[in-house]
Amino acid sequence: MTKFQYTCETPNDFVGGDVYSNDLETIENYCIEMGEEHGYSCVRDIDGEIVFDYGDIMDMVEQGIV
Repeated sequence: MTKFQYTCETPNDFVGGDVYSNDLETIENYCIEMGEEHGYSCVRDIDGEIVFDYGDIMDMVEQGIV
């Protein structure tokens, strides 16, 4: 099984699910696109730490999504 270095999570994207990559620049660009489309998105490293995020997570908290 392949282990990816990064995971992009978009809490408000109920259809797409998480996206995985080993290239930080590529997944950051994807995160920006998803954040613009869905309000918030973040990239976590293999240890689960957020290394990049885009958008307003507080809006997601207010909606009860996160």
